[in-house]
Amino acid sequence: MGDRPSSRLVWLGFFGVILVLALLAGFAFLRGGRQLAELQVQQQAEPVQQLLYVILNGEQRVVPEAKRLQLSLDMQSAVDEEQGKLLERMRQQIDAAVDTAFAPVHDHVGDFADWYYSLTGEYMRYAHAVGGDMGEYMQQRLKETVFLPAALEANLDNMLADINARFSRDIRQSGDRLASRLQLVIAAGSWPVGSGEPVFGDSLNLDEMFASGVQLSSRDLNRQVVAALAATGTGVALAKGVGAVVVKKTLAKVAGTKSFHVASALLAKLVAKSAVKGGGILAGAGAGTAICSPAGPGALVCGAIGGLIAWLAVDKAVIELDEALNRDVFEDDMHAAITAQQQQLKAALQQAYARVLNAGFAPVKQGARTLAVPAGKFTPADSVFRDY
Repeated sequence: MGDRPSSRLVWLGFFGVILVLALLAGFAFLRGGRQLAELQVQQQAEPVQQLLYVILNGEQRVVPEAKRLQLSLDMQSAVDEEQGKLLERMRQQIDAAVDTAFAPVHDHVGDFADWYYSLTGEYMRYAHAVGGDMGEYMQQRLKETVFLPAALEANLDNMLADINARFSRDIRQSGDRLASRLQLVIAAGSWPVGSGEPVFGDSLNLDEMFASGVQLSSRDLNRQVVAALAATGTGVALAKGVGAVVVKKTLAKVAGTKSFHVASALLAKLVAKSAVKGGGILAGAGAGTAICSPAGPGALVCGAIGGLIAWLAVDKAVIELDEALNRDVFEDDMHAAITAQQQQLKAALQQAYARVLNAGFAPVKQGARTLAVPAGKFTPADSVFRDY
């Protein structure tokens, strides 16, 4: 009887092991059957790949992940090359346009020098020096003899409008060339989406990126350029204000030249001419009196006329001597000041248009960089150019 409990435990252990093994075998059978069924379904179904749709020129293509990095590099290189060419053409156009607008200004510098080295100019400066506004008067004469006849203000306003129209056309044409080139680049590393092909993945709509960047109207471009000019500190707030601002700055630049600081030079001239006139006027008056002596009381008038003639003769001689010695330097200083303002305007315009150009190509460049992002970390197209 004592062996009966032990016998029960043996049988209990035996059947327990059998039951556990049976459960494990059943679980393995069910799991293996499920895996086999899933494998068969996968083998029968068309392969599903996590790929990328690229839409350009209305064509939708699929880029496999293995091709994305090289395609991204090729696209970025194409964008950089096209942008660099457009930037260089833009710089050449700006240089030529600014030089053309300023050419009449340089042509009229001689007119101001003619007035400056004349008796009329000399005496008008004396009069305004006595009145205390000679500096303002000189700038006004400069404006009247050089800048107004040269029509610089109107020329610059028209120049900016012409550059905007040309640049708007150029950037659109550049975008079309780039889109055609990228289409070939993309075609080399992708395949078209077939009808009913079960492809799942992210989408990169380059058509929308081109439209948001390089397809700028002349009006939009004008607005962006004015904003960029304001950012460069040129003082331009409106497109039609660029001429007035530049004329004002150029006047100030010329007035700041050494040759234009005539207040001290005028005093020096007066001192020099006074010494000459001291003898010349007396001689002229004496000669006039001697000639007119038979006239009796009229001799005094003749003497005064002789003195006046001597005065004018000395002034004219000194002016002619001053012109012979200093006119070339005087004009060179004016030309240099005007040229310096030209170069500043060129730099400001080039910087402004470069900012607009960078912003225009930024969405496409960002799209090209996005191609290199591994699957699962891709930035949707609508958020790529939301910041531009």
